[in-house]
Amino acid sequence: MGKPFSENIVFMDTEFTHLDPKKGELLSLGLIKYTGEELYIEFQYTVEPHPWVVEHVLPTLSGNTVPNEEAREMIREFMGPDHPYLMAYVNQFDAMYWYGLFGDPKSHPAFWIPIDFASILFAHGFDPNSMGKDVFFEKLGINKKIYHLHNALDDARLLRDVYLKFYAAPGN
Repeated sequence: MGKPFSENIVFMDTEFTHLDPKKGELLSLGLIKYTGEELYIEFQYTVEPHPWVVEHVLPTLSGNTVPNEEAREMIREFMGPDHPYLMAYVNQFDAMYWYGLFGDPKSHPAFWIPIDFASILFAHGFDPNSMGKDVFFEKLGINKKIYHLHNALDDARLLRDVYLKFYAAPGN
């Protein structure tokens, strides 16, 4: 397989109170650059989280929240001036909450088109839900058990690690 288009990538994951972005709010954001630099932010929220979120996501949070304006400044500083590509596993929800944080799809510090890894998997003949299957991680030699699923930073770490191994794997 060829080389990726760019290494100017920031791997992203978000956690939020509800799948419906009209009802939900951001809980946390994990960002990891291709080079491994990390940023993790937890947000203040005012809506009641969905019961699934209460059970699976809230226990992964530290409780150290920041207001949205401070978070936006932290993100801009972390991202830098080059508008890196944002990559999420399935970016539809992550992108909606990301755009909501910045208020406009073009007023944020990343390239305006988000990249989703599920589509990359599909394009290379893999089930787009491969990251939900242990056999996929075994094939890449990744121990999924070292990551805390549904923690935005660990999910972004896992995505970065999968991406790097995926492109290093023979035949991909």
